[in-house]
Amino acid sequence: MSVLESIKETVGLTEEQPEYECDDCGHRFESDADEDSYWFQCPECSADSATRIETEG
Repeated sequence: MSVLESIKETVGLTEEQPEYECDDCGHRFESDADEDSYWFQCPECSADSATRIETEG
């Protein structure tokens, strides 16, 4: 966790990022990148296809 993330968490400014499940390897991860973005990929296998997991809340 970065220093900035630690400070945000301490003061209550954390933002929930969407959670995804990789269609290729099944790894679950959070990403704030747009699903159509070049930067959107699974951190485990680098696949660019994933399904957004709907969270309750």
